[in-house]
Amino acid sequence: MARSAPPVSHRPSISAHRVVAGARSALLVRPDATVDWWCAPDLDSPPLCWSLLDPSGGRASFSGVRYASGSYAPAGPTARTVLVVDERRVEVRDGLLERPGHDPALVRLVRGCDGDLDLGHELSVGGFGADRGRWELGVVAQTGTGRQRVSVHGGEHTAVGGVLRSRLLAPRGRWTALVIGVGDQPSHPGAAELADELERAEAEHGGWLSGCRLPARHRQRAVDALAVLRACTYDPTGATVAALTTSLPEAPGHDRQYDYRFSWLRDASLAVSVASLLGQRGDATRYLRFVHRVTGGRVVPSGPVVDIHGRTVPEEREVPGVAGWAGSTPVRVGNGAAGQVQYDALGMLAEAVSVYVQTGGRLDATTWRMVRDLADRVAAEDPAVPQPSHGIWEKRTTEPFVDGDIGRWMVLDRAVALGRWYRPWRSRRAWTAARDTIAARVRGAITADGLLPQSYRQDHPVPDASALLAVIFGLLDPGGEQARRVVHRTLDALEAYPFLYRYPPDGSDGFSGVEGAFVPVSFWAVTAQALTGDLRGALARMDDLCAVLPRLLAEEVDPVEGTALGNVPQLWSHVELARALYVLDAAERRARWGAGLWAWRLGRYARLRWGPFGRGSVPGAEGYPQAGSVDPRESDERAA
Repeated sequence: MARSAPPVSHRPSISAHRVVAGARSALLVRPDATVDWWCAPDLDSPPLCWSLLDPSGGRASFSGVRYASGSYAPAGPTARTVLVVDERRVEVRDGLLERPGHDPALVRLVRGCDGDLDLGHELSVGGFGADRGRWELGVVAQTGTGRQRVSVHGGEHTAVGGVLRSRLLAPRGRWTALVIGVGDQPSHPGAAELADELERAEAEHGGWLSGCRLPARHRQRAVDALAVLRACTYDPTGATVAALTTSLPEAPGHDRQYDYRFSWLRDASLAVSVASLLGQRGDATRYLRFVHRVTGGRVVPSGPVVDIHGRTVPEEREVPGVAGWAGSTPVRVGNGAAGQVQYDALGMLAEAVSVYVQTGGRLDATTWRMVRDLADRVAAEDPAVPQPSHGIWEKRTTEPFVDGDIGRWMVLDRAVALGRWYRPWRSRRAWTAARDTIAARVRGAITADGLLPQSYRQDHPVPDASALLAVIFGLLDPGGEQARRVVHRTLDALEAYPFLYRYPPDGSDGFSGVEGAFVPVSFWAVTAQALTGDLRGALARMDDLCAVLPRLLAEEVDPVEGTALGNVPQLWSHVELARALYVLDAAERRARWGAGLWAWRLGRYARLRWGPFGRGSVPGAEGYPQAGSVDPRESDERAA
């Protein structure tokens, strides 16, 4: 599988894609309706289409076309595109259908807009670290990719090498279908019936979004975040993947590329929080159920990532013979973070339970036991000593990272608050004492000018955006001067306005090349500014971020060129955007209403707990014993 030197010019736009998502699979489609990334039958399966990483990779594309217009939603069950062929327009409708008991099928519907026309389509699949199969032609074209079979229904076919060429007649105003199926496929109905199925899927998606509670500003961005969250969800288990892709580089031409098609505890916890805040209680319950499935009653400060079935992530390995985006190699599958220690993820989990309850969810016995065991474990580790971890940025070696202490503090603080209402008669002095000891160490590490270093062990303290978490989650009083100094110092050190780097981009972090600004922490800056009273600055930063960022967010961005970098769609980027919008809403209410905000909070809690979003509206909640709750007065701006 040797291949000539990769063309560095192969840099297809990362964020110009739209996501077409089904229950088990999802794909990326470019503005010209080319599918250049599709893993099937599952989100973490070897990709069938992967020309996003290599111009000779698998793809599904129309011949001789140019883009005219299309749907702009970054993610959903379908995508619409209008193409121009020989000065005539053709409409394309893409969607994923997944029949019960069968693997997914990509449905590509075409119809002429201003006359009948012939349309050519090319399909090549497989070859990602394996040999491509040969097409067998007939009424149904089939090939084996070395791992699975792919069949193509509709059109007239010829095969040239590993490329299947299909000729489709696209009559004016009437659909023609090309169906690309994985594995054994049932018989599919006609094009008109398939179009009706895609319409129903789109209507269901719209009905789901209509039930959201959206912030006042940039409402469409919040809708986009929820759509991406659902697209990154593997329905059979409720797992959320960090992104749909692997090996899109953080520093083009270097070695910063990883496989994100797995479920991080941090992302699953943020999914619970954001779905709760935006009114999707059923989804929040589903994500929380997946966390229960993963922990299995055992929560330890290790294993921050699992696969979409809740199993151990495959070991990281390199895929030979793939050119890489902009020549960025190695291309990797699997992930080396499976055995790491990440205390921030445990803190996010405790925070997620707190937000879930504050927004009307019930604290059942199973969830309380998970939080209790987690707090007991953290408190049992000597609170007077910072614990080594791999940190929030998943370093390959351990250090006493300050963000590890922030995560440990979050676990204990949220457990104390939850326990106060779930089991108020029990003393939690050990938790409280450990929490206060850890908090004192974090506060004591802050320099006079407000620098909270990355690690306790650094001779020359390195600024790190994770310092903002101490403000966002309340370890530092957001109304206090120390919190304001930390925010100002962190922004001064890491800002590339309106973005933020996660730490100084000097290339000294053990990897080659210099990465871009980190999108999730750019929204941390908005949240921290809003909480510390700089509402005008927070609103301006959010407006400017939304003005320059595309609707489909990657992990990083070149702050000078505006180029998206890293895997896409990055779930973390979208959920931090949504959370920042929610905090902005709360800050504006606080500025408007002052003390009257408490009355609004209590009224909101009552509506969430006993109103139409309350207990009876949570699908699948029957398996959760309803055994107590947290008092709404524990709520603050962090859960709005």
